Amino acid sequence: MFYPSLKFIIYILLLFCGGAVLSKETSIYLVVGNDDYSFSQICLILIVIFLSFEFILFFFKKMVQLIKNDVLLSNHSFFGDKESIETIQASNKDKIVLSRTQFDEAAILIVKAMGAITAGLMNDARRLLVSLRKIVGDDAIIDILMLKIYKGEKNFDKMEQLSQKLINNEDIQLVGMKAALEAQMQKKEFTEALKTVNQAFEVRQDLYWVISSAFLLRAKNNDWLGALEVLESGIEKNITPEQKAARLKSVALYELAKQALAENDKTKYFKFITQALHENHRLIPAALDLANFYIKNDNQIRKAEKVLYDMWVENPSYEVAFAYLKLFNTDTKIEQIQRMEKLALVNNKRPSLNNIILAELYLKAKKYAKARTECKIFLLKNPATQKMAEIIEKLDEKTHKKSLNSKTFVQSLTQRLSHLGKGDLSIDNCPKDFQWVCANCGHTENEWTPICENCGEVGRSYWHLYVNSLNQEEY
Repeated sequence: MFYPSLKFIIYILLLFCGGAVLSKETSIYLVVGNDDYSFSQICLILIVIFLSFEFILFFFKKMVQLIKNDVLLSNHSFFGDKESIETIQASNKDKIVLSRTQFDEAAILIVKAMGAITAGLMNDARRLLVSLRKIVGDDAIIDILMLKIYKGEKNFDKMEQLSQKLINNEDIQLVGMKAALEAQMQKKEFTEALKTVNQAFEVRQDLYWVISSAFLLRAKNNDWLGALEVLESGIEKNITPEQKAARLKSVALYELAKQALAENDKTKYFKFITQALHENHRLIPAALDLANFYIKNDNQIRKAEKVLYDMWVENPSYEVAFAYLKLFNTDTKIEQIQRMEKLALVNNKRPSLNNIILAELYLKAKKYAKARTECKIFLLKNPATQKMAEIIEKLDEKTHKKSLNSKTFVQSLTQRLSHLGKGDLSIDNCPKDFQWVCANCGHTENEWTPICENCGEVGRSYWHLYVNSLNQEEY
């Protein structure tokens, strides 16, 4: 076969000779059979023959390549369907050559093994891997499937050990890192998990699990600035969904604000906490803290009032209402009631909360009839809660009535008290009025926390009024 440079020279010479002969009108003929051919015609014929030969050779090479790619896992040829495993020594020792039959068998075994793992049949999965190993040898797919088996068996020690082997393989090191991270998180080895995820973050910054895990672990380590940097990287690459990014960013900024306040850096505190509220205007703790900051610094009541009023309109809560009323310490009890009545007019998200707060204020102002009316309205729609039971108990003491222990009074208002048991309407048996609930797992806390202690989700805790159903929450 000719080298490209030689073929090129031959084509040029033939064209040159043919052109030269034609230009000089030289009559040079070659007799072939009964036909006479000029020199220029001979040159053109030779060119066509060479081109035809090259085209046939090119087509043949492509056909051979297609046949190889259809059967082989590497770029080497095979001899037959019964060919055994052959480790390629010349070019790449990590590649293997399989026949068509072996390739099909291996693929079927992999699918069956995955199905067995998903179904929880780990012993069956192990037997399938033994058969698979006979075909592919100690290939990385064996280790990957073993990781899934260890995960299904909750053998996180073995899972972590095997993941280190995969980390050392550059082609699948991220698979090993993710497995190691999962095992370390399950074992609650957060320090080691943080090292692993930071290593993964250095390798790839465009994967969702890397961004989310790095944010969570840095947050757990109280490194909220580092968590914010990771989140910004995810936002820049459009990895983190917009709504979730805003929620996580608001929590990180709020925690940074608290750290700045602890360091007495008021400038940073104000910057971070206002940014936190800008990202999530339903973050109640941030609004309460900012209002308190305004009061302690130059007694800026109007600014504090605006912050709390805006939060009440957006996300009404018991704490926000009383923080708002506390701003006006000079108000009489009647004036506080009037302020609360104005707040009630703009709260159509949790109307039962209006009844609780007004009943409490009416009781303090000794307007017992109005307090009892608010209690009745509340109980018409809702079961008796601890706060409502306390108010009714105090009303009974003030008015010398026993409505709380009267089955007739309560049962005439609501049929939802049967779950408390034979007329036992003690305060301890009533549910709490409001709590902080994790939107991810339903875990409840009395105080807001940035990270759920139960499931580890960040910023999913929302203020929930017991009497409202979960689907009424907009968090």
